[in-house]
This record gives sequence, structure tokens and C-alpha cells, in this order.
Amino acid sequence: MKFDNILETVGEFGPSQRRLYILLSLPAVYNAVIGMVIFVFLFAVPEHRCAIPGMKNDTFQIQSEAHADLINRTMPLDNDNGDLPRSSCFIYSTSENASSRDMNTVTEPCHKWTYDKSVYQSTVAQTMDLVCDRKLYVSHAKMMAMVGQLVGVLIGGPMSDMFGRRRVILACVFVSVLLSICLTWITDYYLLITVVLVISASNNVQYLSCFVFSMECVGPSKRMLVGVAMNLFWSAGNIIVALMVFLMRDWKTRQLAISVPGILFAYLYFLPDSPRWQYSRGKTAEANKTVMKLAKGNKVRLTQDMLYDVTCTLDNHQEQFWELLKSPVMLKRILIILYTWLAIGMGFFGLSMNVTNLSGNVYLNFLLFVLVEACAYVICLLLMDRIGRKKMLCTAMLMAGIACALSFVPFFVTETPNKWIINILACLGNTCVSAGFAAVYVFTAELLPTTSRNFGMGISSLFCRIGSISSPYINDLTMHITSRYSQILPMLIFGGVSFIAGLLVLLLPETLNVKLPETIKDAEKIGTNVTDDAIPSPAQELLRLDRECGSRTSENA
Repeated sequence: MKFDNILETVGEFGPSQRRLYILLSLPAVYNAVIGMVIFVFLFAVPEHRCAIPGMKNDTFQIQSEAHADLINRTMPLDNDNGDLPRSSCFIYSTSENASSRDMNTVTEPCHKWTYDKSVYQSTVAQTMDLVCDRKLYVSHAKMMAMVGQLVGVLIGGPMSDMFGRRRVILACVFVSVLLSICLTWITDYYLLITVVLVISASNNVQYLSCFVFSMECVGPSKRMLVGVAMNLFWSAGNIIVALMVFLMRDWKTRQLAISVPGILFAYLYFLPDSPRWQYSRGKTAEANKTVMKLAKGNKVRLTQDMLYDVTCTLDNHQEQFWELLKSPVMLKRILIILYTWLAIGMGFFGLSMNVTNLSGNVYLNFLLFVLVEACAYVICLLLMDRIGRKKMLCTAMLMAGIACALSFVPFFVTETPNKWIINILACLGNTCVSAGFAAVYVFTAELLPTTSRNFGMGISSLFCRIGSISSPYINDLTMHITSRYSQILPMLIFGGVSFIAGLLVLLLPETLNVKLPETIKDAEKIGTNVTDDAIPSPAQELLRLDRECGSRTSENA
């Protein structure tokens, strides 16, 4: 008997599963808070300029006419950047070898800066002076956070399968909370980015383990709802981030404030482990005990006799993932899926981090982004089972591409474009990519056969992280290109990649109301005129497993 059949008896999403699901989803709020602060605000670069040599009370804001005159005589004009007329990296030479005639023509790099504190009281970039010749260090730091997510994808599945969902979740929460608190006192750049990598990896492993754990404890008819709804907890965390960064402008104070509450997740120690995992590891007695507790919480009477044959499985030949590549149909679908995941990873994280490059109030911009992201997840919940996975994903990616590309129009029409139009288009693009992120999880799982589904999802997540790793460098093109189009260049790149993904999705079949494929042959039939009768129904599969168990019992006897 399959575990899904037990869930149908116990209740697919009864009170016990709902309580467990909420307790497993709450860490996603913490994940979002820690992750988005690192991705968006921790390494933000405030407006800055060279400090006036010898002036101890120099500030970024002009104090008086004498102060402004001193700045003009100390710093050259920046001809490439009209928004900041004075250079942020060079001062007129003060060398003893420079003649008085050359004092206002010869420049040299400065080694001390003053920062605008009207938006950020302090950031890591300001504390460590990651500007001018060290400005790439900001991109490297953000990239290390993305590499951490990539590491989490690679090690999360094996660790969770080997040690159990609950143990891995507890270990990752402990590491994340401890290092997030310690991050406040780190002053070395290389140690800091190493800690950021470990925090990001721990958060990713913990989130994936909670996601899998919650999916394993609900029935088949509720998994789409449960899988998409967990994104709403992530959005709740993002809203908390918007409030925290607005109220706490100093990065060290904020880091402590968001890290210490993670201690409350010690309650995870008292949760049971996933019964599905326990059965798979031969821990039948423990699994039966967990299932009985779930049944009791759902007010369902369940006896030990009803659980005796849950672990009876078939020893049929298991198809390997690489066998998919031998099928031209599946190879084409896999390549499209992988590119779509890469585009979504690049656009989702890229547009979120690009909020600091947009004009206007950065905190208001971020709040708008997270609110529309939450709306995207609600739209997916309402529409995915009505219009289908393919139409949802295709529409989301095409609209994301169009919204980002339209940011060029204001620059083409007028010399002084309305920057709020660009911000609104960026929010719309982020909304559509977020909807695509929610849809692609379900769509990918339904396109791949059971024999290769877990591995296929892992490879897809890997490509998503590859896309996200490239996003900081695309965003930071604004620091290296000073033309009037530099602000929208990242959006044009994200939009082009997303639009191509939307067109490619048109080549994939629809999976709405299609039975999950068990084998490669079953998967190939999706979208064709071949009947789905070859795909066994749950009742047929249960009958087949029971017959197999019966034959084994008679042979052993």
C-alpha cells in the first residue's frame, strides 16, 4: 500500500496536517527576513564622495558656502555622471611634487570617503569602504550569497534523505541563527562573505526540507495548494523586512534585531519527523506512531492492522534520469524547462536586488515590490487550476519581458523621463516573474516522470541558482556604465531573457487534469493524442501493489 492511500484514510489535510504545516512554514518567514536583508540591503552602496583631506568634520551634505567652495577646490568634476557632479573616487593632487600650477589639473585616487546617511545610517559597503576600485567587492559578496543557495540545492536533498527532515531543519536553523548574530561583529571582508555563504546555504537547505516535509504529510489533491501557499509565508517575511529596514537604518542594530528571534524556532525540536521518510528508511514503528498521532488529531480511528503493508514496495527496474535524454521529446522539454528556471532565477532575484538602483524612496519601492509579489502568489492559487499551468507560466514570463522592455520607452520619448513609470514597470515585471516562479514548480513536477522527478527538480533548481548568481553582476552594470540608459539596462536584460522563456514554454504540453506520469513513456504521451489509460489510476496501482505483496507473502511462506 502506498503512503498516499494512508493519507486518504487519515485525512489529506486535516487539523493535524494544518497545524504541522503552519509550524513548518513559519521558518520561511525568518528565511525571507535574513535572505532579503542580505540580498538587497546589507551591501547597499550609499551616495558618497571623497573626504576633504585634513577636515575632520566633513559630511556628505553641504554645511555652508565655505564648505561647498572647499569641495569644489578639492574634487574634480565627474563629466560622466551629471547626477553627482563631483568625483566620488578622485581628488586634486596634494603631492609635494605637484607644482601650484598643476594642483587643479592633476588628480589622484582618494582613500577616505564621506557617505550620505539620509537613506542608510550604515551598511557593510560603507563600513568597509567597498567603493571605487573596490566596488566589485559588492557584486562578489552578493554572488557568494547566491553561491550559498546553490550549495544548499546540491547538499539539501542528500542530507535530508540521509539524516531525516527534522534533524536537518534543526541543524540548519541553529547554524543560521548563530552565524546571523555573529555577522554583526565580523570586520574582515573574506570572513564575512564566507559566513554569508554558509547562512545562505543553511537557509536554503532548511526551506527545502520544510517544503518537502510539508508536502509529504498532505494528500495528493492538496499538494498544489500547500506548495504555492508556502510562498505567502515568504512574502510575509518580505513585508517584515520592508518595515525593519525603514525603522532601523544601522545594519548592525538591524542584524541583531532580525537574528535573535530565530531562537524561538527551538519548538521544531518537539515536532515528529516525516512519516513518509521514516517508512522509506525502515523505521516502521516510529512511522506508525507518527501516523497514529496524525489520525488522532484528525479524529480518525486508525488501527495498526491498517498500516501493516504500507512499506510493501515493488522492486521493478528504476529508470535513471539520463534515460530521459535518449528520448527526443523529453530532451526538448527538459532543455526548455532548464532555460525557464534559469530565466526565472535571474529575473526574480535580479529585479528584487535592482530596487536599490531605482529612483525614489528605496524603502517604498521595496514595499511595493513585496506587496505585488504576494499578489502574484494569490493569483497563481486562483488561476492555475482554471487556465492551466502552461498558460499561467507562458503569460507570466511574456508579461515580465514586455514590462521590463517597456522601460526603454520613456527614455525614447523624452529627454527627462518620468522615473516613477520605470519603477511601476519594474514592479510589474517582478510580479510576473514571481507568478512564474510559483507556476514552474508545479509545471515541472507534472511534466517529469515519477522515476526521475526528484532528480529533475534538483537539476532545475541548480539552473535557477546559476541564473541568480549572474543577477548581481547584471544589476551592478549601473556602477560601470554611466550613460542615461544605465538605470534600465538591467531591466532590459532581465526582460529579454524572460520573454524568450515565455515563447519557449509554448512548445511544452499542458498538464492540467493529466495524471502524473510514472515512466518516461507515460511522460512522452502528455500532450499527444495517445490515451492516458496506460497511466495507472491510484486504485489500479493500489491493487497492483497489494497483489505483489500477496505473492511475496506466499513465496516467503
